Amino acid sequence: MKTLEKVNYKGFIWPLVVGIVLWCITPWRPSGLTPQAWEMFAVFVATIVGCITKPLPIGGTTLVGLVFTVLLGLAPMKDVVNPKTGVVVNQGVLSSFGNSAAWLIAMAFIMAHGISKTGLGNRIAYIMIQKFGKKSLGIGYAITGLELILGALIPSNSARTGGVVWPVVQSISEEGYHSEPHSPSRKKIGAYIDFTAFHANILSTALFITGAAPNMVAQQLAAQKGYQMTWAGWFFTAVVPVAVATLIIPYVIYKIYPPEITETPDAKKWAEDKLEAMGPMSVPEKIMTAVFCLSIILWVLSGFFKIPQLDATFVAFLAVALLLITGVLTMKDALAETGAWNILIWLSILMFMAGKLISYGFIGWFSKLVQNGLQGISWGLVLGALVLLMFYTHYFFASGTAHMTALYLPFLSVAVATGAPLGLSAMLLAFTGAINASTTHYANGPASILATTGYVTQKEWWKMNFVLGLIYLAIFGFIGTAWMKIIGVW
Repeated sequence: MKTLEKVNYKGFIWPLVVGIVLWCITPWRPSGLTPQAWEMFAVFVATIVGCITKPLPIGGTTLVGLVFTVLLGLAPMKDVVNPKTGVVVNQGVLSSFGNSAAWLIAMAFIMAHGISKTGLGNRIAYIMIQKFGKKSLGIGYAITGLELILGALIPSNSARTGGVVWPVVQSISEEGYHSEPHSPSRKKIGAYIDFTAFHANILSTALFITGAAPNMVAQQLAAQKGYQMTWAGWFFTAVVPVAVATLIIPYVIYKIYPPEITETPDAKKWAEDKLEAMGPMSVPEKIMTAVFCLSIILWVLSGFFKIPQLDATFVAFLAVALLLITGVLTMKDALAETGAWNILIWLSILMFMAGKLISYGFIGWFSKLVQNGLQGISWGLVLGALVLLMFYTHYFFASGTAHMTALYLPFLSVAVATGAPLGLSAMLLAFTGAINASTTHYANGPASILATTGYVTQKEWWKMNFVLGLIYLAIFGFIGTAWMKIIGVW
C-alpha cells in the first residue's frame, strides 16, 4: 500500500507564527513604509524562518513562500506590462526563473556530475595523497589542496565533502591506520584529517564564487546594489587571503589538535594502489578535464574583457552541451542531478523576494534608518561591526543560504549608507558568509557531515572552531582588506 511522504509539520509552526504576527501589525508598521513593503517583509521573514526550521526541503519551503506571495497580492504570476509604453510595471513570479545565477550554478552541478561519473574527482584525490601523504601534516595539506581543486569543479560544498573528500578521509583513517570513529583510536589520525577536511572546505568555498550557494546569493544581492561580482573578479580578490589561510590553518590544527601518528608512509602506498587500480586516464576523464579547463579559461576571459558572448552562465551551458555531445553525460544524467533543479527553484525564488523588498522600498528605508542612527561613526567601525555580526550570528543559523539571504543585503546597504566603499563592503560580507561556517557543528552541510562521523566531539568542534574563527576574521579582515586596496576593489 502506498503511503504519504513524510512532512515535518512541526517545522511550519514558527514560520506561520512569525509571518502572521508581522502581517497583523501592518497597520502599526514603522512610518515611511507602505503596507505592501511591510507585508512583503512578513512573507520574506516567514520564508527564511522556514528555511531554518525545514518543514520541507528548502526548494519546497520557498515554493510555499512563493504561493503566499501571489495569494496575498504582493506579486502577479506574469509580468504586468503598461500597454502604452511596453514597460514592465509589476514583475511576475514566473520571471524569477530566468535568474542567471541560479542557471549558472544548476549547470555547474551537472558539470560536477561528470567529475563524479568519470572518476576524475577520485583520481585527483589519490594523486594529492600520493604526492603529499608521507606525514600527517602533509595529508592535511593534501586534503586542503584537494578541496581547493574540487572547489572549482564542484559547486556544492556538501557534494565535495560527502561525495569525494569524506570517503578519502574515511579510507585513509580506517583502512590505512585503523583509526576508528567513536573510539580512542580516533585520535591516531582520523580526528585530525576529519577536522582539517572541514576547514579545507571553508577555504574552497571562499576561493570560488561557485564554491557554494551562499556565494551566488551574495552575487545576486550585491548586483541589486550596483556591484557586479564575476567568477574571475571573486577569484583574484580571494586568492591572497585564501592562500595565507591555506598555509596557516592546517598547521594550526596540527598544533592544537595533533594526531598521534605523525609519519604516514602507508598513505602514499594506499594512494598508489588506488591509482594503479584505476589505470590510465580514460577518454571520458580526458574530455571532462578539457571541457572544465575550457570553462575556466572562458570564465576568466569573460571577467576581464567583458565579452557579451562569454557570459558566465552561457559558458556553463556551453560546457554541459559539450559534455552531452561528446557522450560524457546523457540527458538522463542531467535530469537526475536533483541538486541542480533544487537550487534553480529556491535561489530564483529567494532572489525574487529580495528584489521585491527593494522595489517596495523596504531595504532603502532600513538603510536610511540605520544611517541616521549611526551618524558620526566612521564607516570603518560600522563595517567591522557588521562583519562581526555576520560572523557570530551564524550561531543562530543552520543554513548559510538562509543566513546570507536574510542579512547580506541589509548589512551591505547599511555599510554603504555610512560611507563604506561598495566593493570592499560587498566582498568582505560575502567572504564572511563563507568563513562563518567556522562556528557550530550545524553551520552548513559539510559541518553536518564531518561533525557527526564520530571522530571529533561536539565540545572539541566548538572550542577549536572558536579559535580558528578568530584567525579567519584576522586574515580576511586585515590581509583581505589590504589586498583589495592593492588590486583596486576600493
